[in-house]
Amino acid sequence: PDAALGAWSHGAAAATRAHGRVSGLGATPARGAHHLAAHRVDLLVTTLPVAAELVRRSALQLDQLSALILVWPELELSDESFVPLFADLPKETQRILITADPAGIAAVAERYAWRAPVVGPLGTDAPEPAPRFRTVAISWDGREAALGAVADLADLDDLSVWTADEQAGAALATRLAGHGVVAHPITGPTVGTGPVVFFDPPPPELLTQANPDTGYLLAPPGTEPYLARMVQRQTPVALPNVAELAGHAMTADRAAIRARIEQGPDRGAFATVAPLLDQWTATDVAVAIQSLWLEARSRPRAAARATGVVERRPQGAKVWTSIGRKEGLTIGEWMGLLTLDLGIRRENLGKVDIKETFTLTEFPNPAHAREAAEKLAGHTFKNRRLTARIDRGPGPKRSA
Repeated sequence: PDAALGAWSHGAAAATRAHGRVSGLGATPARGAHHLAAHRVDLLVTTLPVAAELVRRSALQLDQLSALILVWPELELSDESFVPLFADLPKETQRILITADPAGIAAVAERYAWRAPVVGPLGTDAPEPAPRFRTVAISWDGREAALGAVADLADLDDLSVWTADEQAGAALATRLAGHGVVAHPITGPTVGTGPVVFFDPPPPELLTQANPDTGYLLAPPGTEPYLARMVQRQTPVALPNVAELAGHAMTADRAAIRARIEQGPDRGAFATVAPLLDQWTATDVAVAIQSLWLEARSRPRAAARATGVVERRPQGAKVWTSIGRKEGLTIGEWMGLLTLDLGIRRENLGKVDIKETFTLTEFPNPAHAREAAEKLAGHTFKNRRLTARIDRGPGPKRSA
């Protein structure tokens, strides 16, 4: 995920260095392509969109990968995000899925890592979660600063810090020394019952060892599903700097609302809201609108679907083909047919929608759609002769 890219890259660099290998951070397509073209890295750490763009540009050659590690696939809004990487991935390439929700990604694992064994703390032998623990919501980049803030908040002079990176202990101890705190870095399987801060998401057995009254668990973005399974009841702890940032954000929101009011009423908006004022107070309506605003701002794509907003796209065309889920068709098989068997370029393809008895394939360019329909028509796939045509959508409705 974007928010965790720097932290994962740092951990990957330490791990590869210990084995005489080199890792590189590909935060942008240009930087990722630079590393790959120079053949200077053994491991490229990047996000799913950047990896897909590198494949589209032919900068990332999938047939040269010995392994593909996908971290937290459950955070993706659509399984179609994985198609560019897995559709053409050789069978011999090792696939590793790191997840906090094995059941939630069962369909993804079945499709792209068939019969993969489940190992680790979230498997069938996972220990019981800790009954309660204190958590600190913080950004990945803000974790080091959070250590000092926790020590100041709890008035501690001596503190243990658990980290998954054996080489990070000295730097964390130096950071806490600036707050007058003696730090004891821990990377082993025991933490004791004294004051401890979990700098990284720990294995579940460590949380059951620690004292929940003197322990703190840093919770950066993306770790929420994992922590929800590790702790039955989380007690949020607001650090002074975090609360201050939240206060600044709310002040900015109030300023934006005030400026909009001063511009004068929006008649369309008033017509929408006015009927609600007959059932609820103005305060209830305003709070609901503010909540919707925050949700839309933090998750624009999900909010657009939930409210029925349709994203405008350039006019293209869809190809209707006479095969679907009923014949066991998967999106990986379909993409393989289009790109490998029929030679359709991946950048010419749009969204694929597999229905029960047919499949719709979008093409931004109508000319590419016509070409694909001609190639698909009469082609034999899954022991079935395909029928394909340009989709015209539902026909006009007849009046009674």
